[in-house]
Amino acid sequence: MSIEEIKNKFPGDAEALAYFEMLRWGAKNKCAYCQSEKISARQIDNRYHCSSCRKTFSVTAGTFLHGSKIPLKSWLYAFAAVSSSTGRFSIKQLQRDIRVSYTTAWQMYQDIKKLLPNNEIEKILANDKFEYLCKKAILVNNEIVAENKPEVKNKLLVALMIISLFLGNVHNVVYGSRVNKAVAGQVKGKGLYTC
Repeated sequence: MSIEEIKNKFPGDAEALAYFEMLRWGAKNKCAYCQSEKISARQIDNRYHCSSCRKTFSVTAGTFLHGSKIPLKSWLYAFAAVSSSTGRFSIKQLQRDIRVSYTTAWQMYQDIKKLLPNNEIEKILANDKFEYLCKKAILVNNEIVAENKPEVKNKLLVALMIISLFLGNVHNVVYGSRVNKAVAGQVKGKGLYTC
């Protein structure tokens, strides 16, 4: 699909939201956390409230688009631009089309490239590529999201070192256990390590 077709098909954010909801849940919306169907739409924003687990969520919860401040309509435009491009892709053109900064357009392009498998790009036709990108972006627990996040183990070790700093046991944590030097360096580099 071209940018013009996307603008006609999705003139506002509500249509883009409905499209992603249809891709993710089909006919019946479910809780993103407990899969319960006991949910209600909130009137304030485009979120839902689950009566079972009492959490609020949106269609992007736990997906590639989770936490993105860019409107879903802009993501659809970006998917269309990338899927219809042949040869070199112009980030400046994407910037102009969706009215974001160059840095944001570049980061969006980098994120979208991660959704496309390297060896199958040529096999996917332009129209199918748009649909493929949309479906891949709305998948729950996407491997790409997990790939880009730092290891939780290192975060826990850093947190333990910071807690130990305040308790006065930093020397024992760093030297008394098998903590890798990179994690110790992270704490030391932040000025939190004084021994």
